[in-house]
Amino acid sequence: MRPPPGQLAMFDAPSPERAPAPGPTRLPSREDALPRAAALARRVSALLGLPVHLRLTDNRATLVSFRRLPEGVRLRMHHLFLDAPEPVVRAIAGYVAGEAGAGEVLEAFSHAHQDQVRRERRPGAPLRSRGRCFDLRAVHARLDAAWFDGRVHGVEVGWARRPGRRTRRTIHLGGYDARLREVRLHPALDKPHVPAFVVDYLVFHALLHADMASSDADRDSDDTGRCAAEHSPEFQAREAAFPLRESAWRWLLEHLASLRRG
Repeated sequence: MRPPPGQLAMFDAPSPERAPAPGPTRLPSREDALPRAAALARRVSALLGLPVHLRLTDNRATLVSFRRLPEGVRLRMHHLFLDAPEPVVRAIAGYVAGEAGAGEVLEAFSHAHQDQVRRERRPGAPLRSRGRCFDLRAVHARLDAAWFDGRVHGVEVGWARRPGRRTRRTIHLGGYDARLREVRLHPALDKPHVPAFVVDYLVFHALLHADMASSDADRDSDDTGRCAAEHSPEFQAREAAFPLRESAWRWLLEHLASLRRG
């Protein structure tokens, strides 16, 4: 069951008042990044003597990671390394090869270019899990144990900050931020008339994004930190197993107007 266009948005891009400010922390354009990334991959490949598949990220938590495969090396790297000088490129190859000291070189380079790394949540705005009606930390723990075998215990779940007091055509009920590993739900859902199964479903949906992004980051994650707009067949099959999913959607659509009012 899908929401009508222009009325209800779930796990969508941030609304305008919450959108990240433009600046040097964003990924470079695809046209600009692709040739530079290809050149960097060739340099690392030559040093390793192995094929290198490079994917750029905007992940502030893990700036460089790799996976050895039969056909070569899959390398994920923050875009700040695109124009790295030769000593740093050698350190990247050394890091993959397990050379002592390579990690320190990469850490020093990233520290010198920390202005290119996206910042965490703004200071003074901690994620709040306990609301007036629902404790999202308890909901998270219960769902994690029942549906994910404890795999998403490291994800934080809490209430988003209350938006300005005006009626909108859309409402962003919740979302998973892959950069911060956070789930945030709209505070309009923290009301006595909202059924617990609706909150359960929204948290489950977000945790499913987190679980699938963790299990296959190269396929499912979005390097801007947002959930992918589409849901894969595997995602839809797992979500369909959640009880009362259709009932949750019906309730949300029936109460859309009151939710938009907050």
